[in-house]
Formats: sequence, structure tokens, C-alpha cells
Amino acid sequence: MTKKGIVFIIFLASIISIMIIAVWGTLPENTNLPPIDYLEFTDYDGLNEDFEKMKDLSEIVTETSSIYLLPYDLDPDESYSDLVVSLSVSHLTHHIDTDGRIIYIYYGLEDIQQKIILTVTITDRRTHKSDLINLWFKEDGVVIIPD
Repeated sequence: MTKKGIVFIIFLASIISIMIIAVWGTLPENTNLPPIDYLEFTDYDGLNEDFEKMKDLSEIVTETSSIYLLPYDLDPDESYSDLVVSLSVSHLTHHIDTDGRIIYIYYGLEDIQQKIILTVTITDRRTHKSDLINLWFKEDGVVIIPD
């Protein structure tokens, strides 16, 4: 073989490898896993009059400890999901840990002092299942009597 032939074969092999990498990168994810059956927040104090989950953070989130870890659960354990978390207060930040099934919510000092009420919604884009919880700071002297 001549030098031109060898260079042509190498050039052709590199073009084919680029095409294979491009096709491999655009393949869809493995969707052989089953969809989510249920998705819910597991740590809450009770339900309000609208049957929404409520959680009092007055003893958990303080000025020195401003991160709240909100656990959630889904079933089956090995399922294909695309989870999205939305907060009712836009300036708060959050991070979702899908392996540990925890949502980290970072409160600011002003938010703790103003005792804001935060609504957190977790939704699976694939099955459209969702759950909602209200996180609030209970005022001193407030007594909630269930019906």
C-alpha cells in the first residue's frame, strides 16, 4: 500500500468513529424501568383544612442552622423518573438529591426572621404524579386544634 492509501484509510476510520460517537450520544435513555407508582413527602406534622401536608420548622431551622432537609419517598425503588421541585418563594434555593431522596432547602436570614410560609411541590414529569407540603414557622402561643 502506498502512503496515500494508508492516509485515506485512517481518514475514513476517523470519520466513521465520529459518526458512531455522534449517534451514541443522541440515543434516548433506557426506559425499560417501570414508572413511579407514588411520590410523597414523608416528614410532616399533619394536614390543614385543605388536606395539605404541614410541617413546623420553628425548632429545626434557626438562624444558626438555615438548611432544611425535606425527605420524600417514591415507589418502586428502581423506577424511571424525572423529578422537578418548585418553591413558592422564588429567591430561596434548593437542591434535590435523588439518591438520598432528600430535598435541601436553603433559608436566608431574613426569611427565618420573617417566618415565611413556603410551599414545596415535587413532580414527576413522566407520570405527572406530585405531592405538596407547606413549611412554616409556628408562632409562639399559637395552638392548632384539629376539627
